[in-house]
Amino acid sequence: MAEGLWSLSVFFFKLPVKEKVLVCLESKVFGISMESYTVGSLEFTINYAASRGILPLMDNGHYHPTEVVSDKISAMLLFFDKIALHVTRPVRWDSDHVVLFDDETREIAKEIVRNKALDRVMIGLDFFDASINRIAAWTVGMRSFRKALLYALLTPNEKLDGLQEEGRLTEVMMLQEEMKTYPFGDVWDYFCETEGKPVGEDWYEAVKTYEAQVLGARK
Repeated sequence: MAEGLWSLSVFFFKLPVKEKVLVCLESKVFGISMESYTVGSLEFTINYAASRGILPLMDNGHYHPTEVVSDKISAMLLFFDKIALHVTRPVRWDSDHVVLFDDETREIAKEIVRNKALDRVMIGLDFFDASINRIAAWTVGMRSFRKALLYALLTPNEKLDGLQEEGRLTEVMMLQEEMKTYPFGDVWDYFCETEGKPVGEDWYEAVKTYEAQVLGARK
């Protein structure tokens, strides 16, 4: 069995061989009047995972409106060798909507990069939206999270960290604001070009062709 990511929504299970599978436990908002029965709250699943030597999995659609996964990553990395993420676009109280290059997606990527944890965070993407083309949804999600990681990698984190340590907080704020209008898009386009991938929206033409010639024939 190839090494993979196994997310479990219940806690009554027999552990598989951990050398072959990264075993995870995923939490969900716990409360009365939810759309379905919730087995384990965040607090339960984190403690259970820690006590069993398995990975906690955080789905950024499974939290209260004032909670965000990006704020939790640095704390979780202090106590776990690895953590797993189900990155999606939440629709409270659930998820599985197309990942976009939005604020929380960028913040999640920033926290991973700032903590030098690219090798410690297992990243999974998901979506569910039957109203749009599934291949386009998958492609938008993948490209959006890669953009978020690139944006985080282009951020001068060491410089910002140094300014903060010296108490030069005004400069930290100024630089963070200036970074928002830096030519990130040019770097992304160059990356796509050098990798032989479509630049900008050009990839969508291939999706439309596939939809017309392959998907349309299945109806």
